[in-house]
Amino acid sequence: MAHQSTVDLRRIQITGGSSFMITLPKDWADSVGLKKNDTVGLQPQPDGSMVIYPGGEQAAMAGSTRVIDADGLTDRDFLYRQLVGAYIAGHDAIEIRSEKELSSMVASTASSFTQTAIGLEILEESENRILIKDLMDQGEIKPAKSVERMKVLVRNMLNDVLDALQERDVTALEQMADRDREVDRLDWLISRQVNIHQKDITISRRMGMDLCEISRCGTVSRSIERIGDHAVLLASNLRPLIEGETTVVDERILSTGREVVTLFTDSVATWSGKNMDAANRCIERGGTLVRRSKEIVDLDDNLDEKTAMAAELISSSVKRVAEYSMDIAEIAINSVMD
Repeated sequence: MAHQSTVDLRRIQITGGSSFMITLPKDWADSVGLKKNDTVGLQPQPDGSMVIYPGGEQAAMAGSTRVIDADGLTDRDFLYRQLVGAYIAGHDAIEIRSEKELSSMVASTASSFTQTAIGLEILEESENRILIKDLMDQGEIKPAKSVERMKVLVRNMLNDVLDALQERDVTALEQMADRDREVDRLDWLISRQVNIHQKDITISRRMGMDLCEISRCGTVSRSIERIGDHAVLLASNLRPLIEGETTVVDERILSTGREVVTLFTDSVATWSGKNMDAANRCIERGGTLVRRSKEIVDLDDNLDEKTAMAAELISSSVKRVAEYSMDIAEIAINSVMD
């Protein structure tokens, strides 16, 4: 059975004739280590509520530091995953330590990571310690704005892939992986912001957003990131079709693909605009496009094996983009129903 929180109601008392006073729950005070004469911080919220911080102002403003032990660490990928995990978890600083001298692999991985993750800089570096710090003011960047930027990047990736097929130009498919990394960077940032907002509700309240909105930004971001992955897959599988003769399969990929790109952008717009009717229409359109995408590989029985396999993979990616777009439209409906 899920645990349900209860509200602890306490009566206001007057002390000294001019000050209001309430007592704090002893169980809570004990759990956070409060003792007699300790200081707590009080921060009024825009909705009229009040947040109490154990430890005073320093506790309210302090960030957290995640320490990574690099002793014996030789796997670059594992270190990189730890750095990404610490970043997404929302830590204010990441410290890499070693009892011995840090290897060049550790130093180069940390440098590469800070060049990829948004907002991070290496502030201190010595033989056995690297300190990475987040210099971004989380209150200045709304996750919804980052989602909008992701949408534009992925839309352009999808359109460029389709243009490459239409114009029979494989050079248009170059640098697609680099562009997808920019989408990944934004997805990391949004995931990080979701965790930061959940740990400090004052940030979202200052921005005029609630935690449900913030969490949905993370869900939409993940769908867009996966659509970006499929743009890369489309680019990698289109070459056999581009290098061959134009077929009815190409024409169906272009027509269905263009409609799927429109569906994608429309779905994100229904979420940002909280348009339930338009979102429902997107879901209906998506169902039709999913069926059409499945039919792509059945249009031409004369394709050679290599081209037929590519067409099947392309069909699958087009279908997945439509399905992820429908997911976003469903989130739009959920948002309206709050």
